[in-house]
Amino acid sequence: MGFLDWFRRDKKLTDYSPEDLRREEGRLEIREAQAVSRLEKAEEARKEVFRQGLAVKSPVRRRILARKYEERETEIRRLESEISRILKENMTVSALRYRLERKGKSESALLKKIGEADVEALRELVENDGVGEEMYREKLTTLLGVLEGAEAEADPLAAVGREGRAVLEVWERMDQGAIASVEEGLREARDLAGGTVPESGESQA
Repeated sequence: MGFLDWFRRDKKLTDYSPEDLRREEGRLEIREAQAVSRLEKAEEARKEVFRQGLAVKSPVRRRILARKYEERETEIRRLESEISRILKENMTVSALRYRLERKGKSESALLKKIGEADVEALRELVENDGVGEEMYREKLTTLLGVLEGAEAEADPLAAVGREGRAVLEVWERMDQGAIASVEEGLREARDLAGGTVPESGESQA
């Protein structure tokens, strides 16, 4: 059962303390790690099936391996969807905890304004595989009003930092073939992080 399913029961947002939410963050992080581990195993299994199909020449055996390959692909897509949902749920929990910790009891009045319809809307976005983390973050930020003036720097929903932006840029360049090796990519990421890395969404020269 996901975090947002809690609100199908009697408990309301205002019934949770920062400690409750921090514990839920921990549970979600464990679920994420377990799902990532299963995904890595599934990807390795898919690679092995591909190798086997390449090694054999029998059309019958290749058809059997092709079905196995499809099964691995289906499992990988399912796990990727599961990880995306976990990330979006953890994003929600972090945002709620942030609001409660930053504003304490005064935040209770704001959280009371978040009704079942709002929670249901978030739940649908969490379960929709077509809604990525960035789009969900925007919807959640709008609902909770996390980004407010100077508080934006401490916002747990903020985009990744300098090192994260650097490695995202390097990964994209490696996808395009501009960087050949992992070692070169790591060096480039460190160099970019030490200099000026464009903010997410900024155009690059």
